[in-house]
Amino acid sequence: MMNGCEEHKALTRRSFMRRSTAALGALALGDPLLNSVASTYAQSAGGTGNLLVLCELAGGLDALSFLAPYQNGIYQSLRPNLALAAADVNPLPNNGDYGINKQFQYFSDLYQAGQVAIVQQVAYPQANGSHFESQEIFKFGVRNLSSNPGTNGTWYERLRKTYFDEPFGVLDTRAIGDPRNFGYPDNTSRNAAQSAFGRLARLKAGQTSAQTGVLDTYRRIDQIAEDLRTRTQSFTSTGAARGEFYRAAALASADLGTQILKLRYGGFDTHASQESANATLFPRINDEFQQFVADLQALGLWNRTCILFYSEFGRRNAENGSPGTDHGEGGHMILVGPQVNGGLHGQNVTTGDLNQRSLPYYVDFRGVFSAAIRDWLGFNPRPIFQIEGETYDENIGSSLFV
Repeated sequence: MMNGCEEHKALTRRSFMRRSTAALGALALGDPLLNSVASTYAQSAGGTGNLLVLCELAGGLDALSFLAPYQNGIYQSLRPNLALAAADVNPLPNNGDYGINKQFQYFSDLYQAGQVAIVQQVAYPQANGSHFESQEIFKFGVRNLSSNPGTNGTWYERLRKTYFDEPFGVLDTRAIGDPRNFGYPDNTSRNAAQSAFGRLARLKAGQTSAQTGVLDTYRRIDQIAEDLRTRTQSFTSTGAARGEFYRAAALASADLGTQILKLRYGGFDTHASQESANATLFPRINDEFQQFVADLQALGLWNRTCILFYSEFGRRNAENGSPGTDHGEGGHMILVGPQVNGGLHGQNVTTGDLNQRSLPYYVDFRGVFSAAIRDWLGFNPRPIFQIEGETYDENIGSSLFV
């Protein structure tokens, strides 16, 4: 049974849209551009109203340091310094050959509760070992941006524009930072910006439509930023960490119709001293994520949230002389939430896989994103990823959601 706070937060999409449209409508008085935004907001339809949180682990997460085939002799021999032993992992309850690194203790607890789905050996055909290019491929959903005119923004922005063209439909914590300071939070900054835009619009006698548009755009940005600040002022976290997950929780608390939150943690390019780097990175992700889940539970949002962790590629099976691991190919994508179909998905790591330079590619990353779009958000993913010149295998082999 939900308490009063949870009942307040567990809004139906229809009631939420009525409230949000009224709020934006009030802001839009005298502002035709914002009025257009409010009108678009009201016309959003379809979908489940669930929240998808995209957490990019930039630099190339070493999948074998997260989920280790710790009893495999080849794995142990390839990593004399970095291999995880039985004492370093929590064995999976449904497959004792694998264990989750104890530095991800909260992930292990959620796995035990059936709330973690690990899709193994995910990449894309003809893997690219460049951080920049591979991150771009995951971000835009295509391999060659210059030859594909259909990309038109990141895949999640294409999704927003196709299905829920709302001003807050997709929010990126890195772009917004602390939402309570977003835009022009004080009169000094606001007046300076207004003066600058005003001078630009008065360069010629009278205002052209373009000049009017500049001022209207400023007013729209300022008013939307004010709405975001106002709606996050009362957010109180359950913990002291102030990382990207904290910002994501603050944005989720705003009740602005957001369907995708994007955040990013870096530092996973562990060519050298990987053990000490992971000893800092892994507990930080684990603890800040645990605080995020507690925040969502306090907000009454946890039951309709799925968090999807991904990295641009995995790392080599064998350690180098540093000791660390170099850029590889296949990695794991991890889905967490109360409605995921917990357990191992994709292709289990075999001795044959470990005997290759890096884990091979069995599941296309777009198949995992597509499953989240289709089965969690309730939209058809094909117009988003199957654009001109792009084809991919959607098959994962099992359902990622219950």
